[in-house]
Amino acid sequence: MKNNLEVADAIENNDLNKAYDEYCKKILSNKQILARIMKECVAEYRDIPVEEIPSYIENDPQLDVSVEDEADKIQGRNVEDQSVHGAEIKYDILFDAKLPNSEENERIGLFINIEAQNSNNNGYPLTSRAVYYCSRLLAKQKNMQGGFQNSEFQNLKKVYSIWIVTNPSKTMEGVFNEYTISERCLKKEYHIPKEDYDKLSIVMIYLNKEYDINDDKRDLTEMLYILFQADMPAEDKKYQLSENYGIMMTRAMGKEVKGVCNLSQGIMDKGIEKGRIVGLSEAVMNAMEITNMPITEVMNALKIDEEVQPEIIKYINSLNH
Repeated sequence: MKNNLEVADAIENNDLNKAYDEYCKKILSNKQILARIMKECVAEYRDIPVEEIPSYIENDPQLDVSVEDEADKIQGRNVEDQSVHGAEIKYDILFDAKLPNSEENERIGLFINIEAQNSNNNGYPLTSRAVYYCSRLLAKQKNMQGGFQNSEFQNLKKVYSIWIVTNPSKTMEGVFNEYTISERCLKKEYHIPKEDYDKLSIVMIYLNKEYDINDDKRDLTEMLYILFQADMPAEDKKYQLSENYGIMMTRAMGKEVKGVCNLSQGIMDKGIEKGRIVGLSEAVMNAMEITNMPITEVMNALKIDEEVQPEIIKYINSLNH
């Protein structure tokens, strides 16, 4: 009985978490949000005005979309990677981008993967997983559309894997690191062109638990905190994002921000409610042991709300099976 209740509770919690994850992915698929991530995390766009970066994302002359049309979402590439038999992986977000100052006919210059994680305590180093993801993104380019053919390795595109950890351990809070391939001359000094080996970059972002959103900092980590962690109403979040970060609040964007707020509150409320039921159940069991009174009489004597009583009975019964 107890195991069945635990399974049902886990399913309900998992449904909430899955819905929350989907909203997070929708928000991170917005070109306005991606532009601000790319501005700080992708070196190739560091000198490009943030308002121009969306034009480089999935740059395709056949796609004529605008923010006003609420079509500022990426199309995205196939996130299911089955290129290695028996080792399928699924990326959160995967898209391509055109490089600044590239030739007109070169549509794809980079492949960018974005991963959102709630925690860094997964039993393995997230950075190692990011290295694996980059390796897969490099390897699968051979003979793929937008990749390279045969031995034309000069056409290998650089890949980025950017990881956003919203609820990291205390020691990791505020860490914002990049990992790249670099050159070191061990004997004779000779420098190969950087573009020949600079083919992958991993960016790990671990958000702080608190930010002073009233300061003038206005950086990427604070924006991500407001989006995913700040305990504030959806309208306040939308105001902060619009006024301080220049995010245009389309109807779709506003709906997704509100969805994240509602779901995160629902997850928190469920945890609080479960803790309340456990606490009341312990009080009821103690009173039953002392008084030898039936459970319903004890709950009435303790003036426990009638709507909560069935949950307490269910919890106590689960402990006896």
